[in-house]
Amino acid sequence: MTSRQYVHLPTEVLILIAKFIFEDWRTEYPSSQVTLQRFCLVSRQWYSVGIELLYYRPQLGEGNSFSLFTNTVCPPIRSRKRNVDLGSLVHDLNLSVLVHHSSNSLTARLLGRVRKNLKSFAAPRISFSINSLAPLAKCKELSHLYLGLVAEPIPFYALKKAINSLDKLEILELSPSMFITDDGSSEDWPSSLKYLRVGGRFDVEKMSSFRWPPQLEILMNEQLRTTLTKLTFHRLNRKMFEEGPSEILSALIALKYLRIPIDLLDDLCILPSFYQAPPMSIRELELTAPYDENFSTEIDTDGLCEVLKTNLSRVCYLGISHACLEIIPEASHAKIDKWVWKNIDKCPEEELDALFDMGLNVMDPEPLL
Repeated sequence: MTSRQYVHLPTEVLILIAKFIFEDWRTEYPSSQVTLQRFCLVSRQWYSVGIELLYYRPQLGEGNSFSLFTNTVCPPIRSRKRNVDLGSLVHDLNLSVLVHHSSNSLTARLLGRVRKNLKSFAAPRISFSINSLAPLAKCKELSHLYLGLVAEPIPFYALKKAINSLDKLEILELSPSMFITDDGSSEDWPSSLKYLRVGGRFDVEKMSSFRWPPQLEILMNEQLRTTLTKLTFHRLNRKMFEEGPSEILSALIALKYLRIPIDLLDDLCILPSFYQAPPMSIRELELTAPYDENFSTEIDTDGLCEVLKTNLSRVCYLGISHACLEIIPEASHAKIDKWVWKNIDKCPEEELDALFDMGLNVMDPEPLL
């Protein structure tokens, strides 16, 4: 009878093998998870190499994997304490694939066990509640919080209070069941928050005083994307474009009216002309005084006409303030107006009836921004 002989591999080689299995998780799910589990069972050396990757991003959507995971990471209170804090190895926890697998108390307890190094968390639909906010507030390494599927209405002020000390949080996606209002509290937003996806309903009466995150670069809401028809950029919005141009207008598929300072044409990717299919939905465009008082660059007439033929080929009204006449000289207005009227000729009658005016006009008085 032949005996099995164990072949020792250098730890450096095992690390490369484990990383190869781990990085292939997107194409091999769930077998990569199973392979890593088997990898860890070979010997103590293999276990020490693979255990961190096994728990880094647990895949919990198949069979009884969630119950096995929770029994290991957060066993019953009276069970024997483990020598290794397996919860601290979890960096990315996605529970969005779960429905009735957990309970409010179990989800809260699980968050408490994985809080040390958790960087990304996607909440489950059913079992994430106000009970989970206390352990969530202790996840100091968290950079991405996804609440987009949460069914239970969680008070906006309670969530904001829970996350305001998460200094590394950059991405927040809110629940569609949330009512967003300005409650007058002094709680600040997380200092690093840059991306906010808004769900739920707005308290319209409080929006004028609502305090948005000061470092916000991107705000997206599926309702706004498909229903917003009018948009005006206030002077206080200038800091939104300090990091570079934004293609936000392409996402607003119902937008009909846009009023902006003229020096935002580049920042909003309106100029220079580019081919976009379909073109922007804007019917009325008003250009007001530039944010920058020293902005005096004359806009190329041919470039503006080209825009009216391509990505702004639905614009039927172009309003220009008196403060813009040095940037778009009156001598060029007739040529620009010609292209606006070509757009009018292609516009359905029912949409023309809804317009305030048509063609190119010099606005008077100057709209206040």
